[in-house]
Amino acid sequence: MARITRLFPKDMELKPTLAGRVNQIREFRNLTIRDLAKDTRFTTGRIEDIESGLETWLSSADRQILATALRIDPQVLKDVEVRAVEEEATITEVPIAVLEDLADAVLHGERDIPCPRCKTMLNCSIQEGIDLENNQIFLPMAYCPKCPFVLK
Repeated sequence: MARITRLFPKDMELKPTLAGRVNQIREFRNLTIRDLAKDTRFTTGRIEDIESGLETWLSSADRQILATALRIDPQVLKDVEVRAVEEEATITEVPIAVLEDLADAVLHGERDIPCPRCKTMLNCSIQEGIDLENNQIFLPMAYCPKCPFVLK
């Protein structure tokens, strides 16, 4: 069965989500999920995930491959992609005074120190080193196993 290679109409109302847009264009091109998977070399499960809305963002290489298979400009897909908000952006910064208190506590040998962000116990250690003048220095190190907090 020959595929229809109609030009994509400029005045066509496109869906506002990546899932809807991929589905709409795939159906406009008379492609099945299996045909699109074959053209893109994605699995049918991946195409189904994109069309069901589980994947809301594509890497630039995947976007290019999918756009080529759908015979559209990659910008048509990029316009509706939604990237997940990174968790670190919502976390407030820890004040410097609190960081200094944590560093002093680690240097004094305390080990049961709660994380200032999530209150989980920090994994603490002291790193020994030598400075440029051959003086021994001790650096406090701590990190949270649950959240991205690190004391350096």
